[in-house]
Amino acid sequence: MDRLRRLGDILQAFDAYDVFEYYKLNGASALQFLIIDLGFVTNELNFDLDTNLDIKKVNELRNIVNRELPKILQQKNFSLDVKHTQLTGRIDSYVIIDNTTKHEYKLNFNYLNRVHVLNPEYFARKDNQFEDLHIYALSTLENYAKFFVEIFEGKPFINVLDHVIASNKIMPQQYPFIKKMVLFYIAISDMKQQINLDLMPLKLKTLLNFNENDLLFLDKVNQGVLDIPMILPPTMASKLDNHPKVKLMRQ
Repeated sequence: MDRLRRLGDILQAFDAYDVFEYYKLNGASALQFLIIDLGFVTNELNFDLDTNLDIKKVNELRNIVNRELPKILQQKNFSLDVKHTQLTGRIDSYVIIDNTTKHEYKLNFNYLNRVHVLNPEYFARKDNQFEDLHIYALSTLENYAKFFVEIFEGKPFINVLDHVIASNKIMPQQYPFIKKMVLFYIAISDMKQQINLDLMPLKLKTLLNFNENDLLFLDKVNQGVLDIPMILPPTMASKLDNHPKVKLMRQ
């Protein structure tokens, strides 16, 4: 688990900079820290920017991160692989190298997913691996939803899924709401055309139990109609109307 500790070193370095409070760890990259007995490392830190600031302020935050990141990484004996780092309109994806072990990691900052179903949470981890690790992340249930969608998108997390299910990390009564978030994140996924629910792991298919209304929602998405109130309560649906990706899809 040395790699997890090294990723934790990066989070600890970020904790000294106020700007990173806007960035929320998500999906499998969050669960590797939040589920202590998981025994799994993604070699990635995936962050969503969570804010209702206007685009000018968003760009200011982005510029701060881009400017400060090389210095922050250097403090923890990492360096940037500039050749393979990609900064795009939506995502800044940094490839970084541990200068001691030469292991490669990725830091992904998503600037499009700025609105979330649930409020993000703050976690602190204190154990034999981390003395006092502060984690700004999406809510645990939303992280599970994004983790499931990562599996649908082809990430090799089946063994992790088996552990999550077998150890009852998710209570049975939580699956229906997680499913609603899964549907939303499938709908806004850049890979939604490649997602085939018929090919999902049988255990997950049974737990999520997509019904006729769920499948109708996805059919409408494929027809270019994003009808969020079909799957989520009005207050949540109204909040997600402000999601930048939702706005793009409805143009």
